[in-house]
Amino acid sequence: MKNPIIYLFVFFTSFMFAQKNNLTTIHFKDGTSKQYEKLKFEYNTENYVIGIEVTTNSDKKTKINISDILNAQEDNSHYVTKQYNKNVYLFEELILGSLSLYRSGDHFFLDNEAYGFREIEKKVVNDVTLNTFNYGTLTIYINKCQAAQEEGYNKHDSITLSNLIAIIETYNSCDLSEDTQFATNVITQANNPKEFVEFAVNVGYNLLNTDFNDLSPGVSNSFGTPVIGAQVYFNNNMLNGSLGFIAMVDYSFPQEFNSSSNDIFLNTKTSYVLTMLGVRYSFNNISKTFRPYFGFNGGFLFNSMSSVTKQSNIYGSTVYNFDTTNELAYNLNAGTYIKFGKQKLDFNVMYLPKLDFGLIALANLRSISNNYTVSGFQLKVSYIF
Repeated sequence: MKNPIIYLFVFFTSFMFAQKNNLTTIHFKDGTSKQYEKLKFEYNTENYVIGIEVTTNSDKKTKINISDILNAQEDNSHYVTKQYNKNVYLFEELILGSLSLYRSGDHFFLDNEAYGFREIEKKVVNDVTLNTFNYGTLTIYINKCQAAQEEGYNKHDSITLSNLIAIIETYNSCDLSEDTQFATNVITQANNPKEFVEFAVNVGYNLLNTDFNDLSPGVSNSFGTPVIGAQVYFNNNMLNGSLGFIAMVDYSFPQEFNSSSNDIFLNTKTSYVLTMLGVRYSFNNISKTFRPYFGFNGGFLFNSMSSVTKQSNIYGSTVYNFDTTNELAYNLNAGTYIKFGKQKLDFNVMYLPKLDFGLIALANLRSISNNYTVSGFQLKVSYIF
């Protein structure tokens, strides 16, 4: 019987000790302090803590004016009163150190000797408040610690409360510098050249396939033709200089093709002018010599210098002289910039998906329509000035 009694005594003693230590202690400005069973916060419309309701051990509820409070202790949470915008609010101390963090309701504040007590606001997107904090205010408060600046910059798009606490703890454990510190990427961006334009001339080779199936079944032509052109590069600091824009004009030399299949005489003369605007994404961290990229271009393929003639292999049959249309076109491309000292080259491989060209001819006072397709690749090297 002794053991159960001893266990009961230990349990009762532990319970009473825990209850006593779970009491809320409030220290008042007049030097007195009191303990209460429960603590409940009152908030204003802006969600700051403006009042306290306490419950005594006799279950009596009392409201306390926070202007009379010096600080309060509840479990492991410590609260202090501070003035902000001429009003007194109750704040929970989340971190104390060279840089401190406080909370009142949904509002969070930074505090240090250099910049004082200031709210670090949450991001607002389309009138919706996110659970992430603005990086701008934080970087001012942590500008004496390189490690904290690096951590803050790397998380600047997603500074959650846990990330914010981690950054402040890094700052408080830092050997603070007398000089202002910046994240490495911030320095790199500051030293990046501003937006600038580059010009280039290029030579290349088209590897194309034209399909004349609608004019003469099964007839097609695979051929190569030289290309010359010019390009303008619009460089900027978007995405750390990885995103750029380009304008280009390419002229492919004429190519003639003849076919007599299917008892149809077919003569084609093709020559294209390609005018396009494009966007490129470059990988800047590969090496100083090579900078690979991939891109997308869109524009017009002018085909007005091309012609197609069709005639059945029968004496006296009608000759159809087709004019060709100009068409919208797009292509995908990849390549790399290569630097040789101050010289810069652009090696590019471009893929042109199948493009349908319209053909129009007048014969016997009638308009005749037809079409052919072209697709293929272009290999090109540009010398950039």
